[in-house]
Amino acid sequence: MERTHRWRDDRRWLPPAVRWASRGATAAVWGGSAAALGTALVVAPAVLLVWKGLVLVGAGAAVAGQQAGHAMFQRQLRKLARGDIPLSQLDAHAEGELVVVRGRIEADPAMTGVLVDTACVYRRMVWEPDGRWVSEAAIDFALVDAAGARVRVQAGGARWMIGPREPWTYPLPRFDRDGVHPMVRELARRNGAGVIKASERVLPIGAEVQVVGYKTASADVGGSVVDYRLPPQRATLRSGKDLPLVITLVADLADPDG
Repeated sequence: MERTHRWRDDRRWLPPAVRWASRGATAAVWGGSAAALGTALVVAPAVLLVWKGLVLVGAGAAVAGQQAGHAMFQRQLRKLARGDIPLSQLDAHAEGELVVVRGRIEADPAMTGVLVDTACVYRRMVWEPDGRWVSEAAIDFALVDAAGARVRVQAGGARWMIGPREPWTYPLPRFDRDGVHPMVRELARRNGAGVIKASERVLPIGAEVQVVGYKTASADVGGSVVDYRLPPQRATLRSGKDLPLVITLVADLADPDG
């Protein structure tokens, strides 16, 4: 998966009601009113009754980029965490069911970031070659738990919900070099200053994550034989039409209120 888009388009995948919720979270920060946040949630009451709604409203608040929005996102995902499914039980769930799982990331081969030279499965760069842009890339990976159970995660359409870091100034050749995606290189060449402000986060091998996605199965030589006419299958998570695969670091789910 590889995508580059304007910062203003970074939330286009969220439904309109969720964007209103995120605006409400930001308004709560600006106005110092908890009532504003509650009002925002009333915008989509039916959505909050299902797991998909919890993720989407939380995600909308998180990408609002304000402290209250991020806290709201964490609260919603903690609710989802109560329904975590052990990786070993994922095979028993129906095709297309929305599920929540946790595990540590494994991948071979891995990728690295544009600015961060660390083995990872996902990178997210916020940078300013010509206005503010977001460039993301991801590869398929596996989740493994303490008992050794393993599932696959298909990265197509995935979203890693994490905020940007303070940008640093980098020389243009860091973006315009061999191994960097052509779209990133093309944008870098538009910059006439010779330096670009950017920040990048990477999701490293070994990180413990929570993943919300739709259950499916894919061919895997190490998987289970479910039908002699089919190759061995392994439980897999993917994005869906209504909700992309949502990845969150377990460390970011810690309850700040205990």
